[in-house]
Amino acid sequence: METLHAKSPCCQGIVYRFGSRRRQCRACGRTWRIRIKKRGRKLKRSTIRLPERVFRQRARIASWAHRQHLSIAAASFRLRGAMKQALHVTQHRTFPVGHYALLGDGLYFKFKRREWVMYLMAVKPTHSSKAHFLDPVLLEGRECYERWTQAVATIPPKVKRYIRAFVSDGFRGSQFLSEQNHWLHQRCHFHLLAALVRGKGRRRYRVRGSRVRDRMLEATKILLSSREADTLTHARRTIRTLVKNPLCPPYIRKQAAEFLEREQDFRTYLDYPKLNLPTTTSAMESAGNLVRQAASTARTSKSVLLRATTSLRLRKSITCNGKSSTKLP
Repeated sequence: METLHAKSPCCQGIVYRFGSRRRQCRACGRTWRIRIKKRGRKLKRSTIRLPERVFRQRARIASWAHRQHLSIAAASFRLRGAMKQALHVTQHRTFPVGHYALLGDGLYFKFKRREWVMYLMAVKPTHSSKAHFLDPVLLEGRECYERWTQAVATIPPKVKRYIRAFVSDGFRGSQFLSEQNHWLHQRCHFHLLAALVRGKGRRRYRVRGSRVRDRMLEATKILLSSREADTLTHARRTIRTLVKNPLCPPYIRKQAAEFLEREQDFRTYLDYPKLNLPTTTSAMESAGNLVRQAASTARTSKSVLLRATTSLRLRKSITCNGKSSTKLP
């Protein structure tokens, strides 16, 4: 059998040994190392200490750079490498066993005069008061059903399988999204009540139709919390009467009509007390504030998403108290 010899990579000539670690081409005399080493200084090993210091302890990157005798650009470069290392370390996460309630909220950003929405999601176990963060999703365009569908598709199948309810602020398409995934839907009480008191300010007695709005607010609170049939019937009759009042503002009339049409979505926590559902999305609003603080110095969509994902993974969870069945009559 004919012996095959290695050819030089430059001109396919015969290769000679040129010392213990190098080889030489017979045709052109070029030499090379058999185990090529990486050129330049060795990179510093990234750790998750820097992201934890920046996102958990809220340390300023400029102060850290000054102590390390680095420029802001060099400190930002090291922070970016440390964030990628943190994502690699925390990529395998575990969630508590049991059924979940999915909490969702949209966070608006703007890059180059274009709107982007970051879809924040967390799962709250029925037996716990902690909501565990999922990775955020950043998509271009306004918040809508189609983009929420893309965000929900990123939930790990092992987690999505045990979701039983969806808590939202009532964005357009939230009800259809819940029905498509066979989830119960719980709408936020705070967004409803805030819409009813909008524009009143401190001097409420000077606002047109102030008494009408106060009575509607009281009747709405009864519909959100009461279980007695006679009380609920009287509250519904009161709202229908107040809506026809000429002093009732048009946007309040529209909000009240939508509330009466979707009343069951606000009372899901009463119909299914074992799920221990929260009645507001305040936990996700707080998570949004944390994300904005983490991404306050970011200028691109990729940087915002990297900072937001790293911040939520390091924080892992947030307190979210549901309406416990022990407090109900």
